[in-house]
Amino acid sequence: MAAPRKLVSLRVSPWSERARWALDHHGLSYEVVEHMPVVGERRLRRLVGPGKPRVTVPVLLAGGDVVSDSWDIAAYADREGEGAKLIPAEHEAEVRTWCALADEAMSAGRALIVAGILASGPALDEQGPPFIPRWSRRALRPLGRAATRAFARKYDLRLEDGAEHVRVVRSALERLRSALAAGSPYLLGTFSYADIAMTTLLQGVVPVADRFLKIGPATRAVWTQAALATEFADLVAWRDRIYETHRRSR
Repeated sequence: MAAPRKLVSLRVSPWSERARWALDHHGLSYEVVEHMPVVGERRLRRLVGPGKPRVTVPVLLAGGDVVSDSWDIAAYADREGEGAKLIPAEHEAEVRTWCALADEAMSAGRALIVAGILASGPALDEQGPPFIPRWSRRALRPLGRAATRAFARKYDLRLEDGAEHVRVVRSALERLRSALAAGSPYLLGTFSYADIAMTTLLQGVVPVADRFLKIGPATRAVWTQAALATEFADLVAWRDRIYETHRRSR
């Protein structure tokens, strides 16, 4: 009997959400293993092996296979699961283009979020493992701040370049708005991994409803970019419709 699939992921990460969505879309079962940034790095390195200079989640363990990228996990789900392909062969180049755009903007958004967490004591409290009692979290903020700074170093985040990060996110959203102006609710005419990538980008503008991805109130405030949320309210509404149609509540 084959071992059950395990998805090592970071619950709030848009990249992890992409992988979960692809697996769920195709009806593939899996067990979630929650990754803890910094403290879980050694375990993650063991799982992925020495071939990658920087190990990141999500990572899918499927039998003897280790699939260590959200794109590759989506491609795996297309091969192994049921239902419509998320990366149709005839549209693969287009899907890759949208994913590259989402990756660039999400990296900028990650810098904005990390800077916000470092500036918010309550948000730092919410980043800790669930087994840490709520009453003790305030005293552990120095450790949380150190771990968050280590996370920023891992990804070479320029936390001081906030205006540039906002520009990158805004540029990606403008391209999304332009593409959707053609009238279809989907970037390629039918639901695809391109839609998943761009909807998860909007998580760093306004987080999706808690029934899809539950986060603490201070974390939600940090992830929300109020000016962008107002400017691109139409895209937030588009994201919400995609979730309502294609994503199951968690």
